Amino acid sequence: MINITTLEKKINSLNKYNLIFASFFFSLMTLCVKNIDKRIPIYELVFFRSLLSLIITFFIIHLKNINPWGKNRKLLILRGVLGTLALVCIFYAIRNMPLSISTVIQYTYPIFISIFAGIFINEKITRNIIFALIIGWVGILVILNPIQLSNINVEIENFSITIAFLGAICTALAYVTVKKLSFTEDVYVIIEYFPLVSFITLLPIVLMNWVSPSWNEIVWIIGIGLFTQLGQTFLTIGLKNLPASEASTINYLQVLFGSIWGILFFREIINMNFLFGASLVLLGTIISTTKINKKA
Repeated sequence: MINITTLEKKINSLNKYNLIFASFFFSLMTLCVKNIDKRIPIYELVFFRSLLSLIITFFIIHLKNINPWGKNRKLLILRGVLGTLALVCIFYAIRNMPLSISTVIQYTYPIFISIFAGIFINEKITRNIIFALIIGWVGILVILNPIQLSNINVEIENFSITIAFLGAICTALAYVTVKKLSFTEDVYVIIEYFPLVSFITLLPIVLMNWVSPSWNEIVWIIGIGLFTQLGQTFLTIGLKNLPASEASTINYLQVLFGSIWGILFFREIINMNFLFGASLVLLGTIISTTKINKKA
């Protein structure tokens, strides 16, 4: 019998490493999405991802013998809606631009988190967090500079950029709702509502526009579900133990992971400007993980 409580305690003890693991697994998810042929619609990929995640989460909830419906159902549903919108936008961006660039745009979301966390959950942003966010944001701007994009022979449609930024905004709002829910809800109930809402909303669309995946594509689809589930688990636990603004800067690491996969698997060009921007992102992450003395 799997002892979920013991496993949960071990994961909780990882503290900030939870978010590093989350970034790594989410980056593997993007790698899987990028490898699937464009004939499979985005909404179908999100649907399969949700189905796999829902099965795994329901199994864990059954083992823990907890109420699967939670307490704050309206906020849980909102978290699911925001997560679904974010995932559709993210998958679209991954498919329609270089993996390294789509990941960079997605990781503009921490600046939005800082704003939303201050508005909705009254988080105090420390000097370290502000400094880390600024450095990380400058690094992202260096990478997205039009001259930089021209140097690596990349052309990106404005619509794709808009969708990518919409994904970042929805991600930020989802982070804030997760943080707020973490005060009253079990981790796996929070995780459950994301695929549950996605599954319910996308099921009729998928049935009316079904495209059968090949066996090779099924392997990548399973990878999407598995790695997203792992990423969501580590992310939700990490957000429960850290302020949302501090946690978001640690997740800048996915920019580095995404860039590595882009080079290794898709022959994307990484020049000195990109490396400089990525270094600034990494520096922001290091600053955010340094010990901060807080008053009770």
